[in-house]
Amino acid sequence: MLPVYMLLNEDNEKSEFEKLYHEYKNEAYFIAYRILNDSALAEDAVSDGFLSLAANYDIIKSLDDRKKHGYFIVTIKNAAKMILRKGKNHLNDLEYIDEEFIPDEEINIYDRLWIKECLSKLCKEDTEILYLRYALELDHKAIARTLGISQTASRKRLQKARQRLAEKLKEGDENG
Repeated sequence: MLPVYMLLNEDNEKSEFEKLYHEYKNEAYFIAYRILNDSALAEDAVSDGFLSLAANYDIIKSLDDRKKHGYFIVTIKNAAKMILRKGKNHLNDLEYIDEEFIPDEEINIYDRLWIKECLSKLCKEDTEILYLRYALELDHKAIARTLGISQTASRKRLQKARQRLAEKLKEGDENG
């Protein structure tokens, strides 16, 4: 936990982050283990994830509890994926589509179900970037830091994900 404390500026941030750590550490391990199927790698992913959360604590502070939890999940999953990219294991499916992802103010229940179905047909990278941008309302700088990519790559991924979602929605519109 010591390297994490160096990333936080104020004592109250350190205290708040420590609460966050204790609240989410078991869930983080479960998520990482489910992806990596190895306890040592899962512990590495949890450490990497919490370091990333500390580095992006300014984002976390501004989120409500539900969005904070979503951001936490994406960060831990991304830390596990980074380990996988280093050739350590294989990736299980990720799930980002939940009720929060689709705003309910202006959309009736049938349209919500249709949008959710179309989102489920997208690849996980597309749903991940859409979730970060629209459910968590992160800007490209924050998305880039979270995913370990450039801001340009974040913009391109989002643009392509939106195009693919629009195609899925259009296909359904044409099919009735």
